[in-house]
Amino acid sequence: MRSCEKYVAGDEGAAGGGEGWIGMAKIFAKQRLSASQLRTVAERRYGDAAYLEQSGENARANGVFYLAGFVIECLLKARLLDQYPSVAKVAGPDALSPSDRVVWILLNRSHDLDEMLAYMPDLERKLQTADRIEGKGLLRKLKAICAEWSIFARYSPRSETMKAASGFLNDVKELRPWLKP
Repeated sequence: MRSCEKYVAGDEGAAGGGEGWIGMAKIFAKQRLSASQLRTVAERRYGDAAYLEQSGENARANGVFYLAGFVIECLLKARLLDQYPSVAKVAGPDALSPSDRVVWILLNRSHDLDEMLAYMPDLERKLQTADRIEGKGLLRKLKAICAEWSIFARYSPRSETMKAASGFLNDVKELRPWLKP
C-alpha cells in the first residue's frame, strides 16, 4: 500500500495491521465549534497540560506552555462567540461589516490573543474589578499571556524548564474561571 492510500481496518499493510487509525481519527475533521464546545476543548487541553506538568520532565515543558496557551485561546474564542452570535453563523466574512469581519477572522483564522482581548472590554473591566478586590493581578497575567503566547511555540527548537511551565499553567488555572460566562 502506498503511504497516501487510505488504510482500511483489518488491512495488514503498511500501518501494521489491527484497526489502524487512518480514516478513523475523526479528531482531524475541520469544523466550527460552539462556545460550549470550545469550553469543553479548553478543559480537555488543560487536563493534558496538567498531565504533562505532573511528569516533572523539562522535556515536556514546551508542551505545557503550548497547551496552556491554547486553553486561553479556546476560552477567549468562546467569549467572542457569546458576544457575537450572529458572526458565528456566517460561512464567510465577505457579507459582514468591517468590524464583524475582524471578529469572524479572529474566530476562524487567527490565533492572535491580544487582538481577541481587544474585543472584550467587558472582560478587562471584570478583571480590573476583581484585581481591586482580590489583588491577584489577573488582568496583568492575562495580558502577559496574550502578548507572549503564540502557536509558534509548537515549532520552537528552544526548551523551557518545567518550573517556568508550572508557573504559566498556574496562571492559566487561576484565569480559567474568570474567562467563562
